[in-house]
Amino acid sequence: MPYSQTQIINVALGRIGARGQVTNINDNSPNAVKALAAWDVVFQEVLSERDWKFAKTRVQLQLSPVIPLYGYKAAWALPTALLRFVRPHKVPPRRHGWWYGWGPCGDGWYSHRDPPFWPMDEPYVIETLTAGWSSPLTCPPTPFPSAVSPGRYALTNYCGECGPAAINYIQLISDYTQLMPGFVNCLSARLAMELAISVTEDKQKKKDMQEDYKEALNSAEAQNECLDYGDDVGNESWAEAGRRVYWF
Repeated sequence: MPYSQTQIINVALGRIGARGQVTNINDNSPNAVKALAAWDVVFQEVLSERDWKFAKTRVQLQLSPVIPLYGYKAAWALPTALLRFVRPHKVPPRRHGWWYGWGPCGDGWYSHRDPPFWPMDEPYVIETLTAGWSSPLTCPPTPFPSAVSPGRYALTNYCGECGPAAINYIQLISDYTQLMPGFVNCLSARLAMELAISVTEDKQKKKDMQEDYKEALNSAEAQNECLDYGDDVGNESWAEAGRRVYWF
C-alpha cells in the first residue's frame, strides 16, 4: 500500500488525540507547521534505527586521488545519501559461511556473510576529509583539488587490487510509496512522541508515545527480517522482537 507524508502525519496526530487533521503538509495550519518542522529529523532517525529492506542498498565506491594524511593508504568517497552502514550478519552456529565460485577477485572462496564494507574484514574508518597528500612523496599536504569534493570517506589500506571497494548501507529515501507497514507504524509513533507536548501540552502523552515507539520497533523488526532467506540471515535483534530463530 502506498503511503503519503500527510497520511502519516495524521496518524501521528490521531495517536495523541490532536483536534483536526491536516489536509496538506503545506496548508500552514498550526499542526502542519509543527509536523513539517519535525519531519526530516524524525524520519532520518527512524530510518537509521533498523536495517530496513526498502532503504538498504549497495554500491561500488570511487577511489579518491587524495591520500589520507596518515594511518591509511586510500580514501573511498561515500554516497551523500548514506545514513549508516548495515549491521553485519553473523553466520549461524554449525554452518560454514563460505562458498567457492566466481567473485570480485576471480575464482576462489567467498563468504556468505553480508559485510557493510567490502573487502570483508578490511579495517576502515569513516571520516570527513578536507586535505591530504596528492602522492606519498609530496610535502606539505595539499588541499583537495577542485575536481574532488571534500566530504565523508572510508579510509582503509585497500587500494582496489581486486576492484572497487563497495558498501552495504541504509540510504536516505524520498519515495514514501516504498515504505513498509512496520516502518510507518514506527514513524507515526516517533512523530507522535515528538509532537505530543507542542500540540497537546501533555507530558504524559509523550511518555506513552515513547513506549509505543519501542514496541513498534520490536514488532517491525520481525516483519523486516522475514524479507530475507538464507543460511546467514537474522541477527541478535530477533531476541529484542520476542522471536526465536531455529537453525536445523
